[in-house]
Amino acid sequence: MPKMKNKKMLAAVLGLAMCFSGVGVAPVMAAENNTTVAVQVEVKQVNKMSGVNWTKGAEADVTAMGIGLPPVNAGVRGTALARRAARVDAQRNLLEIINGVQIDSETTVEDLTVTSDFVRSSVSGLIKGARIIDEGVNDDGSYFVIMSVPLYGSTQSLAASVLPEATKNVIPEALPTVDENTTTLTKEEVKMVKSVAYTGVIVDASGLGLEPTFSPVIFDTNGRAIYGVKNIDKDKAISQGMVEYSEDLQMAAGGTTRAGANPLVVRANAVRGGRNSVNPVNVVVSVEDGDKILLANAQSSMLENCAVVFVK
Repeated sequence: MPKMKNKKMLAAVLGLAMCFSGVGVAPVMAAENNTTVAVQVEVKQVNKMSGVNWTKGAEADVTAMGIGLPPVNAGVRGTALARRAARVDAQRNLLEIINGVQIDSETTVEDLTVTSDFVRSSVSGLIKGARIIDEGVNDDGSYFVIMSVPLYGSTQSLAASVLPEATKNVIPEALPTVDENTTTLTKEEVKMVKSVAYTGVIVDASGLGLEPTFSPVIFDTNGRAIYGVKNIDKDKAISQGMVEYSEDLQMAAGGTTRAGANPLVVRANAVRGGRNSVNPVNVVVSVEDGDKILLANAQSSMLENCAVVFVK
């Protein structure tokens, strides 16, 4: 990866420790053999290699970079101390990014850590066990470390850490159903939808400012909830995510996403929050497109299988 030059050094590091409650504020500490050694660390919370990578499907993850500079006159120990400081900085930056992840339209990870000791402990353990995906020495002698934690997975993932608590009061419900007598579609439209073996659904919300979340909902313009976490197996939401996010409609419809080779594609009318929020994490489709989604699902169970893609 490209070398990073002329880094701005912002914090002094003393002792190997990390306080997760003071991300980006408290200095990182590093020490060896009870000897205090000053190490410079760049506190860089946002860069092109850090953030939540929602568009990787079930492999989505959170990555963050940390930077450490060897102390003056450290000799051969300098690189090791700089690497240690860079790891602590990367973990600190991971926490800041993770805290901002939207669980649903109302709640972020940080909100949940305030009210749940389990979530706070689980997220802390997840960050401490973060995987190093790249590291090395920069041209200026500083050390960089890039670390990653998975968004999804039945264990050791951010979803496994937060979704059980976030959805503990969610009462499961069957998906809504429509038939020829209740749908707004014409008989010809119903026949056409039923004649196609759709492999999934793509909701095109491009240009509407959609923000990703663990628990999105598809509404129609009448306020009917077409698809949400209450309608599916929660274990699937944890292991693979309720939806896959894409940034390109043509790519999403090309057979490489979970929507499959023959998806039903509908255009979102709008994005919206929940009852008490304006966070634009949910999509709104027309009543007619909502009926098409439900009719197609009756043929293929694509919603129960989370074969859903949002284009943002």
